[in-house]
Amino acid sequence: MFKFLNPKYRHITARHNIPLAQAASGAKTVPVTSVVIPCVGEDYIEEGTLSAVFAERFAPQLEEIVIVSDQPASAFTGLPGKARVVTLNVPERDDSYRFKQIYRSRLIKIQAPLYARTEGALIIDSDLNLLQMPELEVEENTLYSSFRQGKMIAKLANAPEGKAPAYYQGTIRPTLEDHVNSAFLAATRSTWHRLCPLWLALFQDTWELMDDSQPPTDQLPLAALLDLLDFKTVNLGDWVNWPVSKRIGGTPSVIPKEVIGAHGGFPLSEWQKYLVSPDSELLFKGQDYTRKVRYLTDAEKQTASE
Repeated sequence: MFKFLNPKYRHITARHNIPLAQAASGAKTVPVTSVVIPCVGEDYIEEGTLSAVFAERFAPQLEEIVIVSDQPASAFTGLPGKARVVTLNVPERDDSYRFKQIYRSRLIKIQAPLYARTEGALIIDSDLNLLQMPELEVEENTLYSSFRQGKMIAKLANAPEGKAPAYYQGTIRPTLEDHVNSAFLAATRSTWHRLCPLWLALFQDTWELMDDSQPPTDQLPLAALLDLLDFKTVNLGDWVNWPVSKRIGGTPSVIPKEVIGAHGGFPLSEWQKYLVSPDSELLFKGQDYTRKVRYLTDAEKQTASE
């Protein structure tokens, strides 16, 4: 009830979810010139390649497009000229763990920004297509993103006693009604190099301790880490991370011109129509599809592919 009287709470909330128009502090900024696309698993190569094609076509300011994957570079065909592939080996969970592929994908995603070579890097999910490049310059110790509703601390609500990591106690950002959505994140090179190693450590510790009753999310440890590092978080608005299936799934529609990052949208063949003409009517699956096919346990995924 009296959180607003807590100096720590007031400090963090003042640095959280800042509108872009109010974010500039006068500090040095750098343009975003790298886009990084984590792409994990053979079944996601096609969408990662498509995301790279969109980035080169519609974000010409980019100097490089980096796909970070567990797959070899030879598996990616039809990549645009600015694209390169970095292949990582990451630890496997034991066979009894129900979300091994999702866990592996998060390990690679969290490390992916470290492989950008320029001073400003944007990381996007492999099922997010850039339809234009945001006019964005980034400051140190600041993360630029979109925000979604939902308290990240709720992920710990049903944890057995002793299984919820102690370092979440006393954190502020995981308890707030809104959180940074990690499908579209931009920062300076040095900010990524501060953030990623600690993000990886907290992610691994959290989901080694927690059971596998839910898919492991990278956003819970990220929320706590933003407190620890005292980073500012800037809200770029909904257009950078526009949920295609939720907004227009099931209805033939033209993508609004305001969209910067179109998240999701299946089947991928509909996006080929957009590449021919952005004014094409596209018919995507409804909003239940993404969660149904992307958050399966390993056993469910195997059954679905048979």
